[in-house]
Amino acid sequence: MQAGLTSLIGWQFLTRDRVAFAAEQFVRQTSVSAQRKRALLIGINQYEAKDDSQNTPNFSQNTTSSGWLPLHGCVNDVELQRELLIHRFGFAPQDIVTLTDREATRANINDAITEHLVAQTLPDDLVMIHFSGHGSRLGNYNTLVPVDSGLPQNLENLRDITLQEWRSWLQQISTDRLLCVIDAGFYYPNISTLGNFRLRSRVGRNDWQAPTEVAQLEKQAIGTILRAASGDMLCADAQWSGFSSGAFTYALVQQLWQITPATTINVVMSDLATTLDRRALHNDNLSIDKQIAAMVELDPTKQKAIATSTFNSLLTTPDFGSDGVILNSTDRRTADISLAGFPITVLSNYMAGSILQVMATQVAAATPTIAKESEATPSPSSQPVVAVPQATVQVKSRTGFNAKVEILNDYSSLQKLETGQLLQEVMRAVSHNIKLAIALDGGLSKIERVDATSAFSTLPNMFGVNANEQCADCLFGVQSASYGLFTVGHTPILGSFGSVGESVGVAIKRLQPFLESLLAAKLIRATENQATSHLNVKVTLKAMIGMDERSVTIASKASARAGLIPSNTVNNIARTKPINIGDRLECQIENFSDQPLYVRIFCLDPRSKVLTPNFIATPYANDGVIPPAATLTIPYPKAPMNWAVSAPQGMVDVQVVISRSPLLQVAKTLEASQRQASSLNGLIAIPNPLQVAQALLEDLDRAGKPSEFGNLANISDVWMLDVQQWATFNFNYQVA
Repeated sequence: MQAGLTSLIGWQFLTRDRVAFAAEQFVRQTSVSAQRKRALLIGINQYEAKDDSQNTPNFSQNTTSSGWLPLHGCVNDVELQRELLIHRFGFAPQDIVTLTDREATRANINDAITEHLVAQTLPDDLVMIHFSGHGSRLGNYNTLVPVDSGLPQNLENLRDITLQEWRSWLQQISTDRLLCVIDAGFYYPNISTLGNFRLRSRVGRNDWQAPTEVAQLEKQAIGTILRAASGDMLCADAQWSGFSSGAFTYALVQQLWQITPATTINVVMSDLATTLDRRALHNDNLSIDKQIAAMVELDPTKQKAIATSTFNSLLTTPDFGSDGVILNSTDRRTADISLAGFPITVLSNYMAGSILQVMATQVAAATPTIAKESEATPSPSSQPVVAVPQATVQVKSRTGFNAKVEILNDYSSLQKLETGQLLQEVMRAVSHNIKLAIALDGGLSKIERVDATSAFSTLPNMFGVNANEQCADCLFGVQSASYGLFTVGHTPILGSFGSVGESVGVAIKRLQPFLESLLAAKLIRATENQATSHLNVKVTLKAMIGMDERSVTIASKASARAGLIPSNTVNNIARTKPINIGDRLECQIENFSDQPLYVRIFCLDPRSKVLTPNFIATPYANDGVIPPAATLTIPYPKAPMNWAVSAPQGMVDVQVVISRSPLLQVAKTLEASQRQASSLNGLIAIPNPLQVAQALLEDLDRAGKPSEFGNLANISDVWMLDVQQWATFNFNYQVA
């Protein structure tokens, strides 16, 4: 058996003692018939690294640098994945091995794969492996950088793990149900920060030669590998509101908290790639469909199946989504929770006062079972698993993706909070005082930074921060000797740059309309809630492509927690190829309830403008009212008004807001600008977007009924939004 296992596990990486250990573990595991779930999670922040060029404003410039920086979000990536695997997918805590910071040496990583995974995994077991840290490129090889590997000036000290070695290690794990996540980049663009992000890549060397045993390894796909970057794509270590993480990891974890069994990998990766392109690092050279192809590595025979494949074959998925989980409870009335099921645009503005329902999970027609702190979460049954409301809690404070809650009312002495209970949103508190954080780009001089900080302090709802030190919504910087705005990933915002010679103060005054539009977009995005809404509504965004106006569905979405929407009506598809200027759009809204619903559509374009269709008027869209059990099409079919795709190129967000109550404040605020629009055909730019966004939140707040929940503390300075009353669907399309 030892001889056979030596061949099985890979002779070049084992000693006789480790083979004996592997044999002992393998024999022990063969007696266990039930499927096991195992995970190895690796996250490294504490690299002994520095970079003299970290303040370089533009990565295209030629710079000399020493090559890298320590990271901030990798250990949080491990925490996010661990909580997800235990509380969402039923992994036992003792079956998850974590290696963080100084533990994550090359030898320890190799040992953990061998002893925890190779030696103990049976053919039907599920294995999850995650790596967050720096990547690099040596010669023709992409590498993962363990904590004990240094700069490539000293080649003899390098302990990088080439991806060929990595795959060969994973190939020894005797299961096809293997999911590997790599949140690292390999291309180093001569700087270690870009915009408001650190880059997860270390300087490489072109002249490096792989050892013979590495060079002979074949590049062979194993299981399913999801990766943040490949080729020359960049990988972001992100500073969010109160915490850092990999942009890729947080977006993936958030999606996995919410997916249901029918959600395809293609839909998840489409949402993930779009999120990264909009919230992190935009890639001019890759469309969304090409980014998805670069992020997913499968056996070539399975590539075509990605459009219909789901995660359910890898991670047996519960039938309902979750917004968070109770991590621990000391007195059964208060608890620490994780809120990693919320998108980052929502989580960043999630305020004290928000209300969530504690859900007990149970097999249909069975009694509820709650996992105790010392027990593993039970594996999902083959029978339907339903979520049963058990208690209501209110958020008292939030730090990053963690928060503290307490039971809202003492309806019953039996109510108690226990570790592992899942949470679903009931009411969302959004602050009246949300502000726009503007990072001051590293390319500005000290005097320019002082002037900019002073100027931003005079603007309402705006403040300046230093890049890479705090969460930011955009950057103020200089390009070609003129001041303007960039996204947090350092993509210039079109139209925001002024004339050469303009002073900082004059530039910031000129930029105030741009900044107000960005703040308005931030407020509108804070209402996104497809995953948590109970509204019985489905929205489909279509495009009429080319001269023949061939109809294609960009995406079709329904409220995830609605009770009246037939499951077979939701098209689990996402179009990721760009559409062209001149193509037409159409939005279909299906109301499955017995009450009328009311709709407003907002479009956020690459110029940071907020636009709205100017054809929500009888008979073109019946004043934005969706009658009971009816479908509304915007614009109205065969009407003389078109919703045409227009310049500029880039990504456009479409926010479709639907409410049980009329959006009266929005209508009143928009009335003048719609009446004065130069064109009745298509979209109009909203001249007062911040007032419109605030009016939207006022309308949604008015539709809620917070008095039903008894004594709500500290909600005087927030809007309270009831998930029973509204739904905001986010769509994205890329203009070629």
